[in-house]
Amino acid sequence: MNDIAKIKYFPKYSLKAYDGMSITADVWEMAHNEHRDAMRAHMLSMHKPGIICGLDIHANDPADHYVFISPGAAVDDMGRVIVVDQTIAYDFGDENAGSYLLLLGYGEHEKEDLETKNKVMQHEYIIAARQSLPKQPVVELARLTISQKGAVIRDAVDPFQPGKNELDLRYRFVRNFIGDRIRVAAISIPSDNYAVYKGWRVLMSEMEQMLQLNLVVDMFPEIDERINGYDMVYIGAAGTHHVSDVELALLRQLYQNGKGILLEGLDAAGSASLKVIADAFKAAPINSDICRFYSSPFFFRVPPEQIAEKHLTCAKKLIFCTDPLVIPWSGDLNGNPLPRTEIRTNLEWGANLVMYCAR
Repeated sequence: MNDIAKIKYFPKYSLKAYDGMSITADVWEMAHNEHRDAMRAHMLSMHKPGIICGLDIHANDPADHYVFISPGAAVDDMGRVIVVDQTIAYDFGDENAGSYLLLLGYGEHEKEDLETKNKVMQHEYIIAARQSLPKQPVVELARLTISQKGAVIRDAVDPFQPGKNELDLRYRFVRNFIGDRIRVAAISIPSDNYAVYKGWRVLMSEMEQMLQLNLVVDMFPEIDERINGYDMVYIGAAGTHHVSDVELALLRQLYQNGKGILLEGLDAAGSASLKVIADAFKAAPINSDICRFYSSPFFFRVPPEQIAEKHLTCAKKLIFCTDPLVIPWSGDLNGNPLPRTEIRTNLEWGANLVMYCAR
């Protein structure tokens, strides 16, 4: 929901009281609705929807098909506060294989107070696993891909790259995030290059700290149709790789949808392989005076020390680099540790490239 859409929640009038007015149920409701609407508008415009506190999720120990949700509170896209006042056990045992969203929703129903006999609105919560988002506003608590019915559910061994039957908490919006989310499809060739993933993992954590931005990176072994669900694609290649017409077509589709591509040659052969992609998109030598990734969100006059400008080319939302780019984010270069100032420089440069490609 954008800021303009939130305007509709601000009250457009308030009840004017006068001596002798009749306080009917409709008048009473009108008076209180003004305050409710004002609170909802405040929640949305000043604080944004998401998890306020608690609502932590963990798999059972020892693991089975239950997960436990701790007490907490959240705000949905209508500004309604949802309170879970006790620990909840959710059973995934009856769910078939597939990908699920564990969602928290707001509910209410009319009931009679047993002591006063007055009618009251009971505020409630609804927790359910769905394979797609419903039409009504909800707050996401976790994601989970189940391999088969009755599978054992576990906490993620690597929370930055959860596997099947592991809780994926990367998409939770906790309200200390005032930024946005960027999704990256990262492809390393060969796919077992852990150093590439290690670099992205550090950048994920640092962009949260530096920019209060939720960076989600999914690693893929190859270019396939799943990349179109992401804001940008990173491809790092070592050794010779033949870029097929199908792979080029998928990248073109992504690019035409306004999404970006970041290419890194991890060695000479990898650079030569990726140059096929860069040439197809007409990447050209950069002009540092007009390239936005030199100035936003961090200002640079020249790239980090290990990157020569002549080894950078750029198209509209494509960057191709044949010098070390991702691995220095984790603090190493050619097997040697980097000083903190150089690590910080490389991380800020990485943030600039991601923001350029994804936005």
